[in-house]
Amino acid sequence: MKKRLFPPEGARINLGLCVVLALFLLSAVALLPRMGAERASRNAGIILDFRDVASLGSSTGRTPEAAWGDMARKGATGLMVSELTGTQLSLGVLPLYYGTASGLPDGARKALAAPLSSTALFFPKTFPAGRKALPYLAARFPGMRTAEADGGTAVYLPRTLEELLLTGVLPDMDGLLLSEKLRIPVFYRVAPALPGDTSPSVAALDRLLADFPSIRTLAPAGETALGFPDLKPLAGAVKKADRSVAVVEFSRQLGAPQLNWLAFPALLPLHSVTHEELLSRNISRAALFERLLRAVKERSVRLLVFRPSAMESSADPYGTFLGELGNLAAGLSAHGIAVSWPEPFSPWRTGLAGAAALALAFVYSLLQYLRRFFLFSGADDHGRTGRVSRKGALLLGAVVLVTALAVRFVPPAARIIGALAAVFVVTEASFLALDGWRRPWAGLVGSFLFAVAGGLAIAAFFSEPAYMLRLRAFSGVKATLFLPPLLVLLADLRRREHPESLGDIFRRPPLWGELFLLGILLAGAGLVLFRSDNVQFVPAFEVRMREFLERILVARPRNKEIFLGYPALLLWYYVRKADLWPRYREVLRMATVLGFSSAVNSFCHFHTPLYFILFRQFNGLWTGVLVGMMGIVILRFLILPLWEKYGRMVTE
Repeated sequence: MKKRLFPPEGARINLGLCVVLALFLLSAVALLPRMGAERASRNAGIILDFRDVASLGSSTGRTPEAAWGDMARKGATGLMVSELTGTQLSLGVLPLYYGTASGLPDGARKALAAPLSSTALFFPKTFPAGRKALPYLAARFPGMRTAEADGGTAVYLPRTLEELLLTGVLPDMDGLLLSEKLRIPVFYRVAPALPGDTSPSVAALDRLLADFPSIRTLAPAGETALGFPDLKPLAGAVKKADRSVAVVEFSRQLGAPQLNWLAFPALLPLHSVTHEELLSRNISRAALFERLLRAVKERSVRLLVFRPSAMESSADPYGTFLGELGNLAAGLSAHGIAVSWPEPFSPWRTGLAGAAALALAFVYSLLQYLRRFFLFSGADDHGRTGRVSRKGALLLGAVVLVTALAVRFVPPAARIIGALAAVFVVTEASFLALDGWRRPWAGLVGSFLFAVAGGLAIAAFFSEPAYMLRLRAFSGVKATLFLPPLLVLLADLRRREHPESLGDIFRRPPLWGELFLLGILLAGAGLVLFRSDNVQFVPAFEVRMREFLERILVARPRNKEIFLGYPALLLWYYVRKADLWPRYREVLRMATVLGFSSAVNSFCHFHTPLYFILFRQFNGLWTGVLVGMMGIVILRFLILPLWEKYGRMVTE
């Protein structure tokens, strides 16, 4: 007897289960390149500023080479070397003279024969590295003149001191020569230039990159990138030399986004905390350690610039810094991150499998919402529409196919459908959880699996290097915080999940309890939207709590899941089964929706490693359920007795 490959005509298919399985399958296929890239890039480099290395070494009588040897053994993998500006040279960063020609030694001033107010350099013979910078100075400053004199070489620069105050003058040759000698990878900072000096500055950089293969990646320094607004010459020099560009996190530098796009995909995310930020924000060494570690494990940062303390005194600054460096390297290794110089992603596309996953998540979630909104006549319809006929399934497949083609080949459609998919996935996951109050554990697990499947479907299409490197931003993050609660509320009012319709509510006088809850909801919604991506407004106690959860759970769940969404869902199950507070329990449904919004949003942070997101989701589920159970105990034995005694005063 032959087995049927399809159910017989007229039989009904469990559509929800089939959709979840299809989402997992399609997402797994589309996410294979991302998972492979994340596996291959489980490393990060620790970069030290060459000037910090030289200064710390000098404080203990060590040469920069000896100091680097100690630091490399503790985990340092590269050096940051900068193009020095006129301000830095005038502060004596290098052992040379920089100023007006009138300040040159007598013999050098006469030999150079330059105007006394003109800009001049003097490289003493005791600073041989300075003479090696002459070819780059010649390329950087057309019209430059040199003159040999007793004790060194004088250089005339055809620019005023004011013009060179914040612009690049010459590379830090000590750092470059040391790196070349010891084969240390270099992160090079290119200083700004005057608008008319872009071409010679890029020419000097061309020669520098050709002569120093140790320079592996670079980024512009200063408030404005070299050449802004035209970054093509700088990007061309990077591509010609087959180097990468460092994408500095949270940078507001003018021109940096354009340079990153022009250099794509040769990009490496970098996190740096300057001495000024350490001082102004009073960042302790323990907080700095957690911040750097979090940047790598949560945001896939590949390069870390690590600096010595600018404010904490120590009897042995050198030894203290070596210990901190070793702790950072050990912390990275403990999380499975190799401490080595990274390489950029190779580009890939997620293809039709990712488009199909996104289209299926969007179409199914949208149709489910429309069905719930227009076809449900009340709560008694629960469970009667989980199945669909074979013809209905084929029709759904055709709609998904058309949508997938639009997603794959029409970029504006992909952005809009991606944002709407996130909104309706959150909404459907919330309904699955909330309408499952008759069988709470089935509702909880089913909604969690759908949220994960929907989140993976969104990630399946958008998991390309341009999104993972944050060159492109996903447009649905804010929408998932605002629209799903509104959609659930409108459907609840229509289905009479709330005992009154919207018209009934407007036709009667408001109750004080309702006004109070409405104020709380509006304030909470405003806080959630304001706090989204505004980490500087997180209070200190919450920062400490986050750090504690990260230490014990590794992948810290989001607060909206562990303290709001899942606890509210369990409380909803309890009050719905007991038929308590029909006028006020809608607030628990809204809080649950925000929890699922946070869960799906986690998958929209495409720079976060996928395994970390899944680990975070699992931690959010069990910790949120645990907090929710504690909430039920408090409700049952503390709040309900008080409500029985004083509740009528609020509701009347």
